[in-house]
Amino acid sequence: MKTGHFLMGLLLIISTVALGQATSKQSYFGIRTGYLRASTQLTNSLLNYSLPSVSLAGVAPRNSFYGGVFYQHALSRWIAYRIELNYQQKGIQNQDFDGNTLFQQKFHYVGVTPLIGITPVSGLGLFVGPEANVYFGKSAWSEHASLVELGISGRASYRYKWIGVDVGYFKSFNEYTHVDLGNIRFGFKNQTWQVGLIFVPTMLTTRKPDN
Repeated sequence: MKTGHFLMGLLLIISTVALGQATSKQSYFGIRTGYLRASTQLTNSLLNYSLPSVSLAGVAPRNSFYGGVFYQHALSRWIAYRIELNYQQKGIQNQDFDGNTLFQQKFHYVGVTPLIGITPVSGLGLFVGPEANVYFGKSAWSEHASLVELGISGRASYRYKWIGVDVGYFKSFNEYTHVDLGNIRFGFKNQTWQVGLIFVPTMLTTRKPDN
């Protein structure tokens, strides 16, 4: 949980810095879409330890995609909040001993991510916050898929006028599925990277200055 502790500490620092700043009225809706890389952390409940990502033989990260919309509002010159509604396709690839893909398990999620962050220069934002995803389908059999996935996310984005780039990281606190083998329970937790584009259609015509 070291990553989670670091992000929560960053969130506390951001909230403290927010005090005493002059408020800005700028806000906008945007679209975000791009590449998602989903890797799996394996946990073993009998021995009570965690293994590094992709340590389970035959399981490899899955390259996928995400898409969604967001609303961003500047609380001050330096502080902003952002709320996202996203679709994400996660899962794993099952491989043979030669590294060839045998089949893929796809898990579909819709989730909400409220974020708060700093905007040190015009167009640049660094955000952190919780994320909750609701599972609504899969492409392959999984008896124990969890309905809700909870975790913490971070974002770094840069926007120039109506277009920008967006990089994100998510770490789940709970398992998205598990497998029971005898008296040993193997759990699977998601951690994902996102790299993509953001679009702000209303800024195609607006002449308001960027904050």
